[in-house]
Amino acid sequence: MEIKKKRLLAVLALLGIVAVLTMIFIRIGGPLIELVGDADKFKNWLDSFGAWSYVVFVGIMILQVIVAVIPSGPFQIAGGYAFGSVMGTLLCIIGCGIGSMITFMFMRIFGHRFGKLFISEKNIEKLSFIERSPRWKSLLIGLFIIPGSPKDILNLFAGLTTINPWIWLAVSTLGRLPAIAASAMSGNAFGEGSYSKAVIIFGILLLVSAVGALVYKRIEDKNKKDKQ
Repeated sequence: MEIKKKRLLAVLALLGIVAVLTMIFIRIGGPLIELVGDADKFKNWLDSFGAWSYVVFVGIMILQVIVAVIPSGPFQIAGGYAFGSVMGTLLCIIGCGIGSMITFMFMRIFGHRFGKLFISEKNIEKLSFIERSPRWKSLLIGLFIIPGSPKDILNLFAGLTTINPWIWLAVSTLGRLPAIAASAMSGNAFGEGSYSKAVIIFGILLLVSAVGALVYKRIEDKNKKDKQ
């Protein structure tokens, strides 16, 4: 009976999480995506919170990581536009770090039941080759650091492993830092009117991410063939 009670409480907690995230996304997600499309309007909206604008922006980044369907790129660029390269990068890193640890810990507690809310079982299964490797921790960390790798999926998968949460926090922070810094720099350059600089930075970011995505795909395909 005690086990059934714990399972019931876990299911109820999971349903509560789903309900809250759904409500947040419906009420905030859509309007935020529209708002961030207008950089000046988004900056003015943040400025209206005064000193709390930093907290509000960090909260937005946390929400973005948890509700993965909200794209991260526009908010990272908007962060650089609103707060500058350094502060924009710092706020994005803090928000992404907290959001990553929340989903990581939920995945560790609830397992696949939580992951299925955001990604298919097939996508998680595709990463099973990581656990089969004798050096799976190094492989997992290496894949996460690769630019253009599916970091939200890898973060969820990491929660299913036995990797130390503090180690993973450091990995998820360092792994996201280059792309976030480049996005913030691009947004800051755009805010300063250096449009050519903004385009160049963003173009380099896209190129590096595309190359990284190809490298990740080759590693994934190779391990898939080895399994077969």
